[in-house]
Amino acid sequence: MTRAPKPTRARAAMLTLLALSCASPGFPPGGPPDALPPKVLSVTPESGAVNVTPDRVEFAFNEVVSERPAGGGAPALQGLFLISPSQGDPSVKWKRDRITVRPKRGWRPNTAYEVTLLPGLADLHGNARRDGAVALFSTGATIPTGAVSGVVFDWAAGRIAPRAFVQAIGHPDSTTWVAQADSSGRFVIRHLPPGRYTVRAFLDANNDRILERRESWDSTAVPLADSARVELLAFVHDTIGPRIQTVTVRDSLTLRVQFDQPLDNAFAIGAGAFHLRGADSADVPVTDAMRARDWDTRESDRVKAVIDSAFRVRRDSLSRANPRELARQDSMRLADSTARARAVLEDSLTAVRRRAAARAAARDTTPLPVAPAPPPKMSRPVPQREVVVRLGEPVLGGRSYRLRAADIRNLAGAVRTSERVLSLPKPPPAKKDSVPPVKKDSTGKAP
Repeated sequence: MTRAPKPTRARAAMLTLLALSCASPGFPPGGPPDALPPKVLSVTPESGAVNVTPDRVEFAFNEVVSERPAGGGAPALQGLFLISPSQGDPSVKWKRDRITVRPKRGWRPNTAYEVTLLPGLADLHGNARRDGAVALFSTGATIPTGAVSGVVFDWAAGRIAPRAFVQAIGHPDSTTWVAQADSSGRFVIRHLPPGRYTVRAFLDANNDRILERRESWDSTAVPLADSARVELLAFVHDTIGPRIQTVTVRDSLTLRVQFDQPLDNAFAIGAGAFHLRGADSADVPVTDAMRARDWDTRESDRVKAVIDSAFRVRRDSLSRANPRELARQDSMRLADSTARARAVLEDSLTAVRRRAAARAAARDTTPLPVAPAPPPKMSRPVPQREVVVRLGEPVLGGRSYRLRAADIRNLAGAVRTSERVLSLPKPPPAKKDSVPPVKKDSTGKAP
C-alpha cells in the first residue's frame, strides 16, 4: 500500500490563496456603522388626495425606527405627530419600519387634514431626523388654501419661543387647527377655510399640549380671508399683581427694587408709587422713580455728555493757547484713521484674492451656502422687573427702613401693593492713622 505524497509548501500556499479568493468580500459581521437618520419612503394616502376616508395614515421608512424619540422634547412617540384639525392626542402605533396615525374619534366628513411628523424620530442607532414630513388629504372634495403664519416670543425673557404649541380656534364651532413653532419661533397653520379665528400660542413646558395655569401664553383674534400674519408675545397671566422681591442699595441715595414678575410697559412709574419710612417713623423723601432700563440709558447719556463737554473745553483751550498744536493733532488723527482704513481694505482684498485663487485652482463649482435667515425681532420692548428709586436724603448704615410700592401693575393688568424691610449693615469702623509720629531731634524740634 502506497502512501499519499505530503503537500509541499508551494501547494499549501496555492490552497490558501484559492480559499481567500473564494471568500465573499464585504464588511465584518454587523454591517457598516449607520450614521444616517431614517428616510420616509412613502405616505399613505398620497399627499393632496381628496374624497378619501382612510382607516389610518401610514408613514413607511427605509429602516426600523425607534419607539423612543431622540429629540424635539417629545416624551413618547405619540408626541411626534400632530393631526390638524385636532380632536386631542392622536392614536399612534409602531410597526417596526412603519408608523400608523389616526384620530381617536375618527375622521370628520368634508374636512381637510394635515398629519405632521415632527423632527426627532430616530432609528435604532440613535440617528434622529432633523426635518419632518406631512400627509395632506381631504375627506371632502376640496382642500382650503387659507393660512395663518407668525412668530412666538417669550416676552418676559425677551427671546424667541422654539417649539411653542400654536392653535387656531375657529368660530363658532371651536374647531381647532394646530401646529408647532420651529427652532426660530416661526409657525404656519395651513389649509384653513375663511372665517374668524382666535390664534393662541403657549410654551408647553411639560409637552402635554394642554395649557396649564403657570405656562406662558398669548392670543389674538384673526379675521381670515386668504392669509394673515401675527406676532404672539407669551407671558404668564398672573391674577395676582407684582410684589417686591429684593431691594439693593446702590449708594446712599439710590435703591434698585426687583419685583417677582414683569411690569406692564404701559404702567407709568413715578415717585408717588414708592414710600420709604425709617424705624423711627421718619419718612425719607422719594424724588424720582423709573424703570432700570430708562435709568441706565439716562445715566449713559449723561456721562457721554460730560465727556463730550470736557473734550470740547480741552479743544477750545488748546485752540486758544496753541492753534498749531491742535492742527497737528487733527492731522495725526486723520492720518491714523486713514492708515487703519487702508489696512482693513488691503486685508479684505487679500482674502478675496486668496479665496478666488483657491476656487480657480480647485475648479470648485459648488454653490456658496445660503446665509440663514436673521432671527425675528419683537415689535414691543421687553417688560422690566427692576425699578430705580432716587431718594432726597441718604439712608444711614445700621438702620432699618420699610419700602412700600403701591398699586404696581403686571402684564395681565393685576394690581398689588407690597412692602419690604430694608436693613442696612453698620459701616465699618474708621481705620486708625498708620503714619508713625514724627521724631524730634536732640534740640526738641521736628526735622
